[in-house]
Amino acid sequence: MSDDTVPVNLHEVAQACREAGYVVTEIDRGLEVSGEEEGGAFYLLPENGWLQARCLVLDPDDLDQARSLDALFETTARAQFRLIGCRFGFDPFTGLWLAADLYPGFEAEQVPTVLEQLGFVWSALERVLDAALKGTVVDDPTLDAAFELEPSERPH
Repeated sequence: MSDDTVPVNLHEVAQACREAGYVVTEIDRGLEVSGEEEGGAFYLLPENGWLQARCLVLDPDDLDQARSLDALFETTARAQFRLIGCRFGFDPFTGLWLAADLYPGFEAEQVPTVLEQLGFVWSALERVLDAALKGTVVDDPTLDAAFELEPSERPH
């Protein structure tokens, strides 16, 4: 770690998440954060002053149902090009993740907003990714509709 890298204060992050209504549990390398009623969880993992917030989108059992992962990878690339504010990460052992990387010195109070963004992206893409597991790469209008975007006419 360089001298000017500010270490992540997980206590501040946990407090900000609790104040936003999340349930927070310490895990080996960071925090597990979940909603009181929802089944999903976010994982907050510090690394060299950065904080990665991530959630599991498709686990290995989900991925095993796919005929091939080509449609899934093409679909995630298309979604990624829409500047969704987060990125996809793939690990063959744990599955497909949505991740947001918070730079060194971020404000802990902003973490719940990042978690809301990850949750929105996941819920918006759920049907699209299910279709991708079945081999369908959706077209641009369908992907835009997942984010409730209306097509606009491009300038000539």
